[in-house]
Amino acid sequence: MSSARFLTTNQIAGLIGVSERTVANWIDRGHLEAHRTPGGHRRVSPDELVQFLHTREMPTPKELQSEIRILIVEDDAQVAKVLQSYLHHEVTGYAVNWINDGLSALMQIGISKPHIVLLDILMPGMDGLEVCRKIRANPDLSNVQVIFVTGTTDIDADTIRRDTGAIEVLFKPIRATELNEAVAKALSKRAPASF
Repeated sequence: MSSARFLTTNQIAGLIGVSERTVANWIDRGHLEAHRTPGGHRRVSPDELVQFLHTREMPTPKELQSEIRILIVEDDAQVAKVLQSYLHHEVTGYAVNWINDGLSALMQIGISKPHIVLLDILMPGMDGLEVCRKIRANPDLSNVQVIFVTGTTDIDADTIRRDTGAIEVLFKPIRATELNEAVAKALSKRAPASF
C-alpha cells in the first residue's frame, strides 16, 4: 500500500490517469469518500481509493497494491508449517499467517480481511464448513476466497465447492504445485483491487 497517509486530488489523478476535476467531481458527488483540510482541500485515504476503484472495476495502480494476505486455518501445526513453506518457497509477496481454530480464524478474518483462506474442514469446535458459511454470510467478506484443505476423503469436492462457494477442495497430503495452482486460481477470481 502507498506510504502516503492521504492522497490529494492531483496525486489520485496522476495515479489513475484522469483529470483532477474528475476526481474532485467523484468526491463532491459522494462516490469517493474524502475529508477536507482546514484550507478546504480534499484528501482521500489510499484504502478508500482502492475500494472505490474495486467497486467500479477499475485497475488499481501498482503503488496502491498491497501484498497478498493468506490465512491458514489448520489445527495440525505440522501441516500448517508445510503449507506455509510451500507458499513462501514458490512465491514472494505473500503475507502468510496461521490460526489453529475456527472461532479465532473468524475474528482474524473480520479484522484483516485476507485475500485467501486455506481452511481445514475437520477442526475441533467450529469446523471449516461452518467458518466458510459465516464468511459467505458477511457482505464485508465477499471478496475473501476460500480453499478447503482436508484429510477427509469421503466427501464430494464438487458438492462442497457448489454449496460453499469455495474455489477448490484439496486433499492431504498436498503438493506445492497443487497448492500454488489453487492460490493462483483463487486470485484470478478476485476483483483486481485489495481491500
